[in-house]
Amino acid sequence: MNVKKIIASFVVVVSMAQLNAEELLRTEQTWEGADIEYPTGTPEVTSIKLNIAEGELTPFHCHPVPTVGYVLQGDLEVETKDGKKKMLHKGESVVEVLRTVHRGRAVGGPVEIVVFYIGVTSMPHTVLPENDPDHEYCDG
Repeated sequence: MNVKKIIASFVVVVSMAQLNAEELLRTEQTWEGADIEYPTGTPEVTSIKLNIAEGELTPFHCHPVPTVGYVLQGDLEVETKDGKKKMLHKGESVVEVLRTVHRGRAVGGPVEIVVFYIGVTSMPHTVLPENDPDHEYCDG
């Protein structure tokens, strides 16, 4: 092994030693306690950054695929159609409810959240209940 390779290997090892990986979330369930279920089909992962203005309320909707969120800024109150609520704060990760109709509201300021949908190409990741009258994607 030549000197350049040794130095390069040393730099990589030192750089990796300075990394700090913090696990944000490890779960087998959504925030309301339901088991996470993966759809069958051709895998597709989608990521979005969602901005919600202070006091703004998202429409009721559901996710028929596993959905993970990370709050970059603000406080978000999530409420299911049945009235169950969860408050999410800056720096928190969550697995959203699966197939359950819910909505979110920015509390005390704007909210910025990164959302990851772990789905399949043949299925939408977000569905409005009025667009799903037969409850194919959202539970009744």
